[in-house]
Amino acid sequence: MFQPDQYELIDFGDGEKLERFGPHVVRRQSPSVERYSTDKRRWQCDFQFARQPQPKWSPEQPADDAWSISHGRKRFQLKQSPSGQVGVFPEQADNWDWIDSHRTAIAGMKAINLFAYTGGTTMQLADCGVDVTHVDAAKPVVGWARQNAEASDLAAKNIRWIVDDAVTYLRRESKRKNKYQILVADPPSFGRGPKGAVWKIQRDLPEMFELLRSVTDDLEMLIVSCHTPQVTARDLRQLTVNNFSINQRSGETLGLKLKSAKKKVLDNGECFRWSAH
Repeated sequence: MFQPDQYELIDFGDGEKLERFGPHVVRRQSPSVERYSTDKRRWQCDFQFARQPQPKWSPEQPADDAWSISHGRKRFQLKQSPSGQVGVFPEQADNWDWIDSHRTAIAGMKAINLFAYTGGTTMQLADCGVDVTHVDAAKPVVGWARQNAEASDLAAKNIRWIVDDAVTYLRRESKRKNKYQILVADPPSFGRGPKGAVWKIQRDLPEMFELLRSVTDDLEMLIVSCHTPQVTARDLRQLTVNNFSINQRSGETLGLKLKSAKKKVLDNGECFRWSAH
């Protein structure tokens, strides 16, 4: 996980969460915490993001005025984005630690990372000696991930940066008969590719798994996570079992959780992960 001086979930509830990213405390509106309640009278922050009446940060930072936090060797350049994100999903740190625990076994393998955002998993795999294909539909986000890799001294590692719709790219890789031993995906509920392709998780997730099956002959590791209430970790396990030759009881289902300073636990999605080692 993150060291306490790098990231801390301070509190959450009533549609907002309060987090500290390095030196800055950030207050953001978040639909994922609407069902929780808390006392916000003592909340103080450096930056606040509100979605209503229109998405806005206050105070606004210049786009080039970034700050950074680290997790292991990985360094994340953080900044205010129009969507309210700052450039890292801390709940994924458990998966990064899990990958690191397999570093000896996976060194030299090839991985594809879909919906790869600002590159946390890509950097972790690269740091373990894995050749990584990083795929995200948003060109600015791929640029952001490359900056993170450069700041982490991982830019010289074997990382391919691809701006494309995930399913479209998988179809091409399948036709080219390119193969990977490590498969990673963190699909959103809804997304739009650079050429207008629309992603809807409940419609498109089965095809994504079928395509993932077509780009591996010898699966060694799989991590698939999502943040859609209608898709559970058990669903992700079953899709994996349906498409790959693994035991129904193998692998691990888990919730992506963060614990606040007040010991409150915040659910941030679900995950299924599996390793041959």
